[in-house]
Formats: sequence, C-alpha cells, structure tokens
Amino acid sequence: MKDAAGGRHPIRVVEQRTGLTSATIRAWERRYEAVQPVRSDGGQRLYSDQDVAHLRTLKALTDGGRGISSVAALSPVDAEALLTEDLSATATQESGMAGASPGDQVDEAYDRVRALDDSGLERVLWRALVTHGARALLAEVLGPLLRRVGEGWESGDITPGHEHLASEVVEQLLERLVDRVRPPKAPIMVVSTLPGERHGLGARLASAAASLDGWNVVYLGTDLPVEEVAMAVTKLRARAVAISVVRGGDTTSSAHELARLRELLDARTRLFVGGSGVADIPEALMPTGLIQIVGLEGFAAHRREA
Repeated sequence: MKDAAGGRHPIRVVEQRTGLTSATIRAWERRYEAVQPVRSDGGQRLYSDQDVAHLRTLKALTDGGRGISSVAALSPVDAEALLTEDLSATATQESGMAGASPGDQVDEAYDRVRALDDSGLERVLWRALVTHGARALLAEVLGPLLRRVGEGWESGDITPGHEHLASEVVEQLLERLVDRVRPPKAPIMVVSTLPGERHGLGARLASAAASLDGWNVVYLGTDLPVEEVAMAVTKLRARAVAISVVRGGDTTSSAHELARLRELLDARTRLFVGGSGVADIPEALMPTGLIQIVGLEGFAAHRREA
C-alpha cells in the first residue's frame, strides 16, 4: 500500500491541474493502473504530486495521438522521455515558424492565446524551447508573452478567461522544465509569493531560471504566510529563498512581510526578491539584507557561493 502521507490532492483538484475529467482519471486508474491514489480516513481518493504530473504527461501523450493502452504502463521517467521525443519531433516538423525569432514566436503565442487555442500555444512554446533553448525561452519568449497578456487583459483586448488559459499552459510547461533540469545534490532554494499574492507565474519563471543555474528548487505556491516559508526553509535546510512580488500590490505590506521574513531566516540564508512589483516599493521601505534580482539573471553566481 502506498504511503498515505504522499496523497495531497482530491480528484477535483487533479481535474483542474490535468484537464482530465474525473471519469477519465478513474478509468485510467481502474483499467490501466496508471496511478494508484491512497485513501483518506474517510475513503476519499488522494493523489500525490507525482500522480498529478504523470497524469498530465499521459494526457499530453494521448492528445498527441498515442493510445492510453500503449503508454499507461510506462514509468513516469519513460513517459516524460517519450513526450519529449514527440514534442521535439512535432516542433521540428512544423515549418511555419522555422527559423522564427523569439519576437515572432511571442506574436504567434499571443495569437494562440486570443484564439483560446491551448494546444496551439503549447506547440509554439515547445518550438521556441527546441529552437532557442531553455534560457532564451524564459527571457525572450515567456517573459515578454506574460507581460503582453497582462497588458492585453488590462486594456480589454483579452478576457480573464484568455489570461487563465495562458497561465495554465505556461505553468505546466515550466513545471515540466523544472522537473527535467532539477540537479541532484544541489543546494535547495525555496520559491513562493507573499501573503495575498495569488499570481504565481513570476515565481514559476524564477523557479525555472534558478533550476537552470544549478539550484534544487522547491516551489511552495502562492499566498503563503512568511512564517510557513521560514518553517519550510528550516525543514528542507534550504540555502536560499526567492520571493516574487507582482506590481499592483500594497507596497507597505510587501515591505513589511519581506522584513519579517528576513528576520525569521538564518542570517546565512540568501533572500532573493524579484518581479515587477519590487520597483514600486519605496527605497526607504525596502528592508536590508535582500538580494534584488532584475529579470531572470543572477542566480548562478550565488549558486557557486552556496
């Protein structure tokens, strides 16, 4: 029997995170043993993070034309490898954007967002990854795309539904990217946002950039009390924390929470702060002992010192 401590997510959450219906999840579980959830004391199915990631991979494989019966028995590692092969083959076969610049791919990706074409958006972003590499994908495609989506939402060019679709596709891509490049025996960095901040894509981008720079990143999610962040740092023996601050928040509150987090952390623990909202915090309110990150650069040098 699986360790019950590994089950965190009820099936409704798994539906939201994978795009699968509960009926499909149960069918794949029953017929193919694709995942094996544990049961809560009340008998509720609970799925682990690994279960969710594996189901998402299986969905991507079946969306690409493979039958579930042929891929369900694959281990998570083998399923991810096959998906990488499929997506890479698709990216190289599609000639419409062959040789396209990152700017062209941002335009194409935004058009896919406006068309509510999630699979098309995923293909464009994967093509950008294959064509230009992971670092260029983060800095030259995803960063500008997310800014454009935000501007489009504010101007009324797109709706919250468009923004949500883009966020889901980008977040899933970044989660896969971080899982693939996670270095073994590397210093741990915890990534989160401040209380009240529910926008996590900036934190996801930071997670991916830090992973590429050699950190073992643990992403805690959004809207987390700083006391819980500090407790996770202690439990994981993390060497660093990265906090994403998004523009439009309460700058006084953000400064207070950052100061509180700095107090809770060991003095040797690095505290990185980045995001569009950092510039809005008045210099007089900015706590000392922080390392401000501009864009997605700067994690590598501190990794060498950790």
